[in-house]
Amino acid sequence: MPALTVFIDEAGDPGVRDGLRYAATRHEWLCISAVCVRSSRDADLPTWIDDMRAAANSRQAGSLHYAKIAVDRREAVCASLAARPIKAFTLASHKTNMRDHINDRLGAMIESGKFYNWCMRLLLERVTDWAARWQRGELGGVEPMKVVFARRGGHDYRHFFSYVDRLAMQRRTNTLYLNSRGLDPVLLDRSDWSVAAAEKVAGLQMADTVASAFYQAANTLSPSWSLGPAKALKPVVEGGADKGVTLFPLPHQAPVPDEARAIFRWYGYGW
Repeated sequence: MPALTVFIDEAGDPGVRDGLRYAATRHEWLCISAVCVRSSRDADLPTWIDDMRAAANSRQAGSLHYAKIAVDRREAVCASLAARPIKAFTLASHKTNMRDHINDRLGAMIESGKFYNWCMRLLLERVTDWAARWQRGELGGVEPMKVVFARRGGHDYRHFFSYVDRLAMQRRTNTLYLNSRGLDPVLLDRSDWSVAAAEKVAGLQMADTVASAFYQAANTLSPSWSLGPAKALKPVVEGGADKGVTLFPLPHQAPVPDEARAIFRWYGYGW
């Protein structure tokens, strides 16, 4: 069994067109998050979720869904998660800025599949960069990770997995178009990657909590906007700006609304 398991979920819609048409709506952000856990702790995850449900005073049966947690309980839920031996990563994309973005290889980024793949790549770069260093320290070498993605309607995971295979091949042959960090082919071995329903996997419910907390912190037009839950995750967020928390586009590439910058400043970004 791989020593490290990575759970990935998102908050927001990966579709870009709504954000392009309606810049001043609550749909302009997408957050994708990863929670990394030692695989040997897998049996502990349901207990951690039970503790988070207790912090939420939740009566949800068997699973935890962030959107159903009372707003005034969310910070306590994130604090409970932040007390666990995990590492968390988040990619937060301000979708409206994709209006004029042209990728030299992918073209216009208004197709949700292209956009989602690109965002996931940025997240995986940071996860695998950390994972390689962690494995060398813990294991003395690098091995494949177990990765579990939350199933979302409309996502073509086969297309995304093909994209990952292509990145791994390009890294092996030194033909990667961008000099991206962390995309070690060993770590991109998909032999133990899967897609599952979040309500059935405790680790995915943890990833949902992280993604949703950052989504609400960035999304100032949301009726549930709050910085507290995302700040409470600080003990487990790996590094600061462009490490555990990645803002896309980067501050020098395109403007991000002033009112949305607070959480990113708190994690180390500057403008």
